[in-house]
Amino acid sequence: MKNFPVFVFPVSLEFYLNARHTHKQLLTVYNPYDFSVNFKVLCTSPNKFTVIDPEGVIAPQSCIDIVVRYTQPSVSHCDTIEKFRITMYDKNTQQALGKRDIPTKLIEGEPSSTNPESLGDNFHPILSRAAPLKPAEEQSRDRVTCQHPSHHREPQPVNIVAVAVSICCIAALLLPTQPEQVLKSQWPEWLHIGSNLKLVFSFVLGLVCMLVLRP
Repeated sequence: MKNFPVFVFPVSLEFYLNARHTHKQLLTVYNPYDFSVNFKVLCTSPNKFTVIDPEGVIAPQSCIDIVVRYTQPSVSHCDTIEKFRITMYDKNTQQALGKRDIPTKLIEGEPSSTNPESLGDNFHPILSRAAPLKPAEEQSRDRVTCQHPSHHREPQPVNIVAVAVSICCIAALLLPTQPEQVLKSQWPEWLHIGSNLKLVFSFVLGLVCMLVLRP
């Protein structure tokens, strides 16, 4: 037999003699593996229990619920520990992969109605109370609690180089384009620039704007 872990919930079963609704319980068997497995349920006292679908197949990464009924509850059976054994098998080779024993016990009486969260260690519920009013000065100090740098930004200094480059690019874009007739233009010939050069100035201006306007 291989030693694959078998995951079952709950890890134990408790039946109560005088509480009929506890005579039927569920065992959930999980298959976390990437392949299908067969399972089989055995019991130390099969005459006391009925198991619906004691054999079957569990698909990969799935689970299945097994219904367990206590069919012969009696005082003589109380406080006797019985066990269910759930064994997983390889679907193809039928080789046992792993097993898990689930102890069960029939308890005389009924389950306690006490909230389990309040049991033990002297834990007690906490009563909610309204917070006392504080003076206005203390309330204003309490509001300023966040010291994260992203929430307290200092004013950024003006980037003089970026502003100068932007002005130069804008001035270059306002100059006449080179194909224009120099005689018809009031601008000197050396101030006429080509279309490709204007595209370069436009690209540089866009980069500078992104640098200045980003948060």
